[in-house]
Amino acid sequence: MIADQYDVVVIGGGPAGSTTAALVAEYGHRVLLLEREEFPRFQIGESLMPGTYWSFKRLGLLDKLKKSAFVKKYSVQFFSGSGKGSAPFYFHLHDPHESSITYQVLRSEFDLMMMDNAREKGAEVVQGASVHQVHFSGKRATGVQVRYRDGQISDVSASVIVDATGRSALISRRLKTKTIEPKLKKASIFTHYKGAFRDEGIDEGATLILHTQDKDSWFWYIPLADDVVSVGVVGGLDYLLQNRKRTPQEIFEEELDKCIRMQERLAGAEQLFPMKVTQDFSYRSYTFAGEGWVLV
Repeated sequence: MIADQYDVVVIGGGPAGSTTAALVAEYGHRVLLLEREEFPRFQIGESLMPGTYWSFKRLGLLDKLKKSAFVKKYSVQFFSGSGKGSAPFYFHLHDPHESSITYQVLRSEFDLMMMDNAREKGAEVVQGASVHQVHFSGKRATGVQVRYRDGQISDVSASVIVDATGRSALISRRLKTKTIEPKLKKASIFTHYKGAFRDEGIDEGATLILHTQDKDSWFWYIPLADDVVSVGVVGGLDYLLQNRKRTPQEIFEEELDKCIRMQERLAGAEQLFPMKVTQDFSYRSYTFAGEGWVLV
């Protein structure tokens, strides 16, 4: 049964929200983590950076990551529009610590692991719970209005509201502090493939960035477990979507025609689901904390 008063309410159960909930609950505070979807669920953003090691250590997740099926990532490599590849950038050559090994994660499994960790640390976790409103008394955030999956609506009060809703930017939109980053108005079209070409040894898990011939777009190539790779093309919003009367599949294939190295890697591979599209995923808020609230 959801109570009506908490020390902290965290909105959003992705990595940022689950991390916040876990750490605050570990300090003995009463934490409610609200997530509108049901985990596991699909999400993009599968390639971790070496610096996340220290966060995982603090969260107590290093052993779980090491025992997982997530592909180990040792490096990143870039390919020019002509198809010429750079020398791989091996993280351990610049910092010979185990933190230089990171992971390519299937977000459905990774995000669930993070959420379960928050629950294990003492946070109360509710899925299928959409926050429709953040309540304010003057400038102070005081609570949230929640709609549960059964249609029930309730008000929950808290000393601190944490907005971890990502692009939804619940509090930033309410306070009108959200602005689009003008130099990063991008769009992406992506899917997963099975049976694509993979390098050998420690290069198998490398993130690859491959530019198209005209440099108007670039592809990511992220190897995942079970012979699956995440592949997406990124370009300016106007270039990739707004000025082309094509389906996402057709646009992806047109860009693929301009990237010989990606063509080679995907030859004979099986596309696992229809193309997905995301856009305007970069924004900023010129205020990230206030009385009784914080953005993460």
